[in-house]
Amino acid sequence: MQIKTKRGLPIATGYTRIVHGDRGSYIEFTEEQVIQDNIYMPTHAYWRLEPAYADRVFYTEYRSHCGTNAKLYRQKRLVGYADYKVGMWYVSVEDMEKVE
Repeated sequence: MQIKTKRGLPIATGYTRIVHGDRGSYIEFTEEQVIQDNIYMPTHAYWRLEPAYADRVFYTEYRSHCGTNAKLYRQKRLVGYADYKVGMWYVSVEDMEKVE
């Protein structure tokens, strides 16, 4: 099963679960499931990789290579508002085609 943006661009080859938190519902997938060629890190997010911030940021941000510009997160730290796991990837269900 592929996870696709609303424009049909596949961004992952599957998923592990749907996480429901204070900020909505998110699809969770592993590093191995991410289709790296179909996403990129926007220039405004590069600062999250700098050593001065790398240990303090909660996630690294990526976007889909399509007109929807869907935002993906690679989780780096735990948060109190959802059961996100460090090292896992997340994208809002609102930005994707229906997942079943």
